[in-house]
Amino acid sequence: MIIGSLAGLSALAGPSALVAAAATVVGAVLLGLFFAKGQPWGTLNDVASIVLMLAMIPVLAFFATFTEPYLAPGVALAVAVIGVLGVVGAGVAQGLLVARIRTYEQLLPWTLGFGAVVGAWYVLIGITGRLSGVPDVMAILAVAAGAGYVAIGYGFWRGNQRHPLSIVGGLLLLVASTIFLGWLGVALVAAAALNK
Repeated sequence: MIIGSLAGLSALAGPSALVAAAATVVGAVLLGLFFAKGQPWGTLNDVASIVLMLAMIPVLAFFATFTEPYLAPGVALAVAVIGVLGVVGAGVAQGLLVARIRTYEQLLPWTLGFGAVVGAWYVLIGITGRLSGVPDVMAILAVAAGAGYVAIGYGFWRGNQRHPLSIVGGLLLLVASTIFLGWLGVALVAAAALNK
C-alpha cells in the first residue's frame, strides 16, 4: 500500500472527514454572513477554509491507500498528488489572506485556481473510488462536489459571488461535499470502533 496501514489511516481519516464536513458548513454560513454584513465574517470564513483544507489531507491519504490495489500502478498516487497540491495551495492562499500578507484581489486567482484543483481531485476520486468499490452514490457525490468547486471558480472569475455559476456551484459544493465527507467520516469512525 502507498501509505502504511489502511486501518490506522481510517482511524485518522474518519474524524478528519467529519471536521472537513463541519468546516464546509461553517464556512458557508460565515461566507453568507460576510456577503451580508462584511467583516469579521470574511476572515472567519478564511480560517474555516484553512481548517477544511488541513482536514482534507488525511482523507486524501486514505483514498490513495484505499484505491491503490484496484488501479493501474501510480494512478492512486497521481490522484493524491493532485489533491495535495490543491488543498495545500488553497490553504496557503487563505493563510496569506488571514495574515494580511496579500490582499483578497491578489489572492483570488490563486484561491480559485487551487480550488479548481481540489475540484479535479474530487472528480478523480469519484471515478477511481467507483472503480475501487465505492458505492455509486458516494462516487456521484464526489463528482458533484468537484463540479461545485470548478463552478464556483469559474463564476467568480466571470463575475463575482452573484454570478449564477458561483451560486449554483456553491450550493452544489455545500450539499455534495458535506454529505460525502460526513458519510465517509461516519463510516470510517464506525469501522475503526469495530476494529478496537
